[in-house]
Amino acid sequence: MSKLTIKNTRPGGFGIPGGPVIEAGASLEVDQADWETVEDHPVVRAWVDAGHLTVEGVRTAKAAPDSSDKPKTALEVLAMANDPTVQFMTFKSAATKLLGDKTPTKKDEMIAALEELATQP
Repeated sequence: MSKLTIKNTRPGGFGIPGGPVIEAGASLEVDQADWETVEDHPVVRAWVDAGHLTVEGVRTAKAAPDSSDKPKTALEVLAMANDPTVQFMTFKSAATKLLGDKTPTKKDEMIAALEELATQP
């Protein structure tokens, strides 16, 4: 997947749901997959539609799933939480795939939910 640049064109900051704040006039580079997890959020969609957030970069087509795209286990996602090379949105996306609609908004709460999931038989 490719990298996209999200720019906040407003005079105030904008907090990406479950992610970082993009300061006024600043940009944030994100993985396309991470952006796809939040781009349909009603507030994000409204800001993009109003031109307050711009998305730049070339999107790649989603690859067809293969055997390497098998879902991660709760333990694998927990390991992502402590890996400094893994962005928060990547961790959140993987956690959401396991926890679904019950995914907490805070990282420590996600970790607790994943730990509970990992210990269930």
